[in-house]
Amino acid sequence: MSKNNSVKGIEHLSKSKVENCVNCKIAKSTRSSLKKNYTYRRTTQRCLDRVHCDLWGPAPVTSIGGNRYFLSIIDDYSRKVDVYIIKSKDQVFDCFKKYLAQVERELNSKIKCMRSDNGLEFCHKEFENFLTKLGIKMERTSLYTPEQNGIAEKFNRTAMDGIRAMLHDSGLQPKFWAEALLTFVHAKNRCEHKLTSPLTPTEIWSGFKPSVRHFRIFGSLAYVHIPKIKRNKFQLRAKLGILVGYSLRTKGYRVFLPNENKVIETIHVYIDESKNGVRSLFGKNKQYEYAKFNLNSVNEFEDLDDSNRTKLLDKLSPLDIEEWTRKEYTKTRSKQMYVYYCPPSSKTKLKSLNEVRKYCKENKMTFEPEKFNFKATTKYSDKNKNSENDSRSEGSNSDEIYETLEYECYNSELPKTFEDTQRSKDKEKWDFAMREELNMMKTRKVWELVDPPANKTIIGSKWVYNIKHDEENKPKKYKARLVALGFKQKAGIDYGETFSPVVNFSIVKLMFIVLVSLLGWNHVQLDVKSAYLYGKLNEKVYLKQPPGFIVKDAESKVYLLLHQSGRSWNCELDHILKNLKFDKLLWSNCLYKNKDVILVIYVDDIIVFSKTLNGINKTIALIKSKFVVNKFRDVLKIVFNTTYTTVGPYVGDNRSCRKGNEISEYSCAARWTFP
Repeated sequence: MSKNNSVKGIEHLSKSKVENCVNCKIAKSTRSSLKKNYTYRRTTQRCLDRVHCDLWGPAPVTSIGGNRYFLSIIDDYSRKVDVYIIKSKDQVFDCFKKYLAQVERELNSKIKCMRSDNGLEFCHKEFENFLTKLGIKMERTSLYTPEQNGIAEKFNRTAMDGIRAMLHDSGLQPKFWAEALLTFVHAKNRCEHKLTSPLTPTEIWSGFKPSVRHFRIFGSLAYVHIPKIKRNKFQLRAKLGILVGYSLRTKGYRVFLPNENKVIETIHVYIDESKNGVRSLFGKNKQYEYAKFNLNSVNEFEDLDDSNRTKLLDKLSPLDIEEWTRKEYTKTRSKQMYVYYCPPSSKTKLKSLNEVRKYCKENKMTFEPEKFNFKATTKYSDKNKNSENDSRSEGSNSDEIYETLEYECYNSELPKTFEDTQRSKDKEKWDFAMREELNMMKTRKVWELVDPPANKTIIGSKWVYNIKHDEENKPKKYKARLVALGFKQKAGIDYGETFSPVVNFSIVKLMFIVLVSLLGWNHVQLDVKSAYLYGKLNEKVYLKQPPGFIVKDAESKVYLLLHQSGRSWNCELDHILKNLKFDKLLWSNCLYKNKDVILVIYVDDIIVFSKTLNGINKTIALIKSKFVVNKFRDVLKIVFNTTYTTVGPYVGDNRSCRKGNEISEYSCAARWTFP
C-alpha cells in the first residue's frame, strides 16, 4: 500500500521492517515448499550408490504368517525393490544386515549411502555403529518431513494401492496382504520405471532381460499335484487351492490350501486363470461372504504423517483392542466343562494361562492375566455335549482327534492335579481315595512330621490318579497314589539304588496262552494293598506335605519318609518269597517257581498259576500271612477278553477296540465286512 500510495500516512514505511516482523513470522509460519528443490533425474551412477529404506506398519490386520510390518529397501539407481515382512520393529536391523550381505555378494559392490527417516528402528546406536564401521554414509530426513524420503514413501503408497486392488479382485481376506505385497513387488521389479525406461529394474540390476511368461492372475483357482509318496492308488491326485504369489526361494508358485489352512510352494500346479479361487471354492454361501474382502473393514492401509495419525488411530482403535473369544466345551464322553480362548483374528485354541502368556510373547501382545478366566461358569448338560466337536469344525482339522485317541482310550476322565479332582463330578470318590492312601501310610508308619533340617533336599509331591475297571470296562475302584518328585535328589547323596525289575508284559500273555489256554492250569491274581509301604527305610528323605492335605498349625513342617519305595518293595517281596521256598527263575525278571506253582510279579500284583486248586489255595494262604491282600480277580478277563466255553477259555482282545469306538463316537455305526 505504501508503494502504490493506496492510502495516506504510510508513505515512508520501510519495506525491511515489514518483511522482518517477528510477530508475523511466529504467527504465520508455514512448511517450506520442497517442489522447487525436487528433481526427477537420478543422481547416482551405479547400483548400491544409495538405498532408500522405510518401515511401514503396523497393519490393522495381522497377516496369515502373524506379521504386521514390512521393511522396504529401494536401490536409487535401478529402482529395484526388496521387501521384508516382519512381526516387530526390532527386526529391522537384522533384515538390513541380511540385505547387505546378499546384495554385496550378488553385485560384488558395496553400499555407499543409506537414506531413511528418523524412526528409532534406524537411529539406535547399534545400527549407527554398524554403518559407521562399514563406511556407509547415513542420510536422515528432517524431522516431520517424510517428503525427503519420497522414493520409499511413494513406494509404500503405490504398494498399498496395488494390495487393495488385488485383494478386492481376488476376494481374499485382508490377512493375505503380505502375500499380495510380495506378488506386487515381484511384478513391479519386472515393469518399466520412467527413470529406467526402456529397461526394467531387474535388467539394470542383473544385466539380463526378465521373463514374465510365468505371470498368473492373483487369486486364481489352482490344482496342486499330490506326490505319490503322500497318496495311494485310489486317492485323488490333486487338491484345490488359491494362487497367492510366486515362490520366494524356488521356481514355482505359492498356493493357499483352505482345507489345510497353510501356504505351500510348488511347481507341480495347474492354474486356471478363468476361475476365481475364492468363488470356486466357497461359492456365494456365508463362508464366501466371510472370506470376501470388504473395503469397509479396513479404512486405510497407508502410513500417514503425524498430522493425520490421530484420526487414523481413532479409526483403528476397535481393531487394536479386539476382544479375545472365550468358549466353554466338554470333552468327548466327559461330563466336565472346560474353557479355551481364541486370540483376536485367529482360531488358535489356548487352553491354559501359560499358553496365553507364550502366545502373547511370541506375537508381541500385551499379556493381561486378569482378563482370562479358565474356570467354567456353566454346568454340564446334554445341550453342550457336542460343543467340543462343534468347535473343531470351526477351523481345526480332524487329525487332532486321532492324535489323542489312543491315550483317551485308557486315560479319559482322569484328573491330572488335586485341583482337577475338586472340580470333578467324582470329587467325593477321589477325596475318599486320597484319605484312604494317607490312612494306610499312617497305619504303616511310613512317615513322621518333623521340622525341615538344614542342608537337606526337601522334595515335593503330587497325586497320581487312576481308575480300575472291571471286565466290562466299568469303573470299579478309584485309586490315588502319593508320589515323591524325586528328580530334585542327587544320586549317592540323597539315595542309593532305585532300579526295580518289572516282568515283561509279553511274558504274562505267553503264560496265559500256554499254561491256561493250552494246558488248562488254574490261575488267580492277588493285589497287595499299598505294597510300597512294606519297603524298609534305607536313607532319610524329606517330603513336603501333600497338596490338599496340609496339617493345620504345622504348615512349615515336612515328612521324613522313603525315596526308593519301588526297589525297597521288590527287595522285601523277593526276600519273603525265598523264605516261602519259592525259587527265582534266572531267564526272566519277577518269575518264581515252587513245585507245580508259578508266580508272576508285576509291581504289586501277584499272579498265581497252578495245576491244581489245592496249590492255588496253599499259595494264597502263605502270601496272606505276610501281606494284606485285596479280593481276587479273574485276571484272564482283565488281560484279555475271555469267554469260557465247553472246549475251554476263548481268548480275545476286542475290549480296546470297543473302547476306541466309544471314544471316537463310532459305537453306533453299522458293522460291515470288507473284501
